[in-house]
Amino acid sequence: MRTAAAALLSFSLALVGCKKSGDEAKGGSAASGAGVASATGPCTGAEAHGPLAWFEDDYAAALACAKATRRPLVIDMWAPWCHTCIAMQTTVLRDASLAPFADRFVFLAVDTDREKNAAVVAKLPLQNWPTFFVLSPDDESVQERWLGAASVEQFRTLLKDGEAAYLAARDGAALDPLLAKLRAGNQAATRKDWAAAAGAWSEVIASAPANWPRRSDVLVSLVSAHWKADDVPACLDLALARAGETGNTANATDFLVWSLMCAGDEAADPAKARAVRELAVARLTPLVDDPAAPLSIDDRADAMMNLRNALDALGKQDEAKAMAERSLAYLADAAAKAPDAWAASTHNWPRAEVHVWLGRGLELVPALEKSAADLPTEYDPPYRLAWVLMKSGEPEKAKPWAEKAVSLAYGARKVRIVGLLIEVEKARGDRAGEKVAREQLVKVLESLPPEQAQPEALAKAKAELAAMDEPAAPPAAVN
Repeated sequence: MRTAAAALLSFSLALVGCKKSGDEAKGGSAASGAGVASATGPCTGAEAHGPLAWFEDDYAAALACAKATRRPLVIDMWAPWCHTCIAMQTTVLRDASLAPFADRFVFLAVDTDREKNAAVVAKLPLQNWPTFFVLSPDDESVQERWLGAASVEQFRTLLKDGEAAYLAARDGAALDPLLAKLRAGNQAATRKDWAAAAGAWSEVIASAPANWPRRSDVLVSLVSAHWKADDVPACLDLALARAGETGNTANATDFLVWSLMCAGDEAADPAKARAVRELAVARLTPLVDDPAAPLSIDDRADAMMNLRNALDALGKQDEAKAMAERSLAYLADAAAKAPDAWAASTHNWPRAEVHVWLGRGLELVPALEKSAADLPTEYDPPYRLAWVLMKSGEPEKAKPWAEKAVSLAYGARKVRIVGLLIEVEKARGDRAGEKVAREQLVKVLESLPPEQAQPEALAKAKAELAAMDEPAAPPAAVN
């Protein structure tokens, strides 16, 4: 049974895509190459974004291109609300050093919110956002998989390993034993066979040399598999034994986030849970202070947030507050220096979270209003704004922004946003408005395709809507 704290940490981890469509509306520059067709024939439809050409939300077309050209298919599973997704798109995936890979792969970006992509998401389930897959075009099997953020060098390594795995499978050649076992784990995880995945990845870690470049990301996969399998003891033991082997990239933070989720579970041994939190502080403190660490701004801010949360859980509130203040200033500077509105929106959620944590949510309202104005077709900026206003005790001001976000949202994400609108209406004391919002929630849940269906949420939504028609209980008698 997960505790509320663990569920919150899980949600935080999920907020880790690649947004590429409609760059002009999002402040993209002509220099980025957005909107320039880069493929013909069977590959018509891919467009250049930096050095790579991407298909957008068209799995069939991308697969057809991969089959026709006998190239592996790289899939970026992202979402518009995912700040790490945007950070990857605006930094790593546009790095010039990826140019040599442009003609060796077919690249596809999949917005996991969109109903049209539900079947792809069901085929390639995610643990967090973003997740990158390398598929064989021959049988669509998973050859490689990566959770969360990656440095440029790590993404290059992922592509090389994915290509090697595909070519070995295609040509019937032997694959490096470590990569073969890693692939077996990735394929088990895609089937949601977490025990098999953990077993394969444990063998990889046990047999890999200490300096193996994939050690840190495989450890992230392994600790996440323990969490998904509800094996909290194994998760905590792995954290205490291996956290020092995760290097100085975003993998170090991601490994600790999964570990802290296990520490927050009600099944966790209290002594080990505290030891994991102390370990997180010991690992993250030098990481956030290391200017040479290959971290994006978003990666460093994520490390700061998790360091703050670990300090807070250890009862070190003054240190946690100091880290929050540092994070707030760091993110404000990053947003001010962002090259365009879309890149600046990377920081909307981290800034909203830390402002609200500090009890200073209203200070961020002007910046979020500007983001919503700069990105008028995006649902996330008005949603973040409504959330901040709601958390700051301003439900009246939150309502129009929540309604705007609902009008722009789509797919499974719309469920969460309508849920916020319900909270807003309840806080306003508007029973009629709340009922309308609840009716809307039922309609949204009923409209989801089978792959996105949420039967338990639908049943609950219907029950709560029906309860609004029940007569109010009579007032208690006063003696």
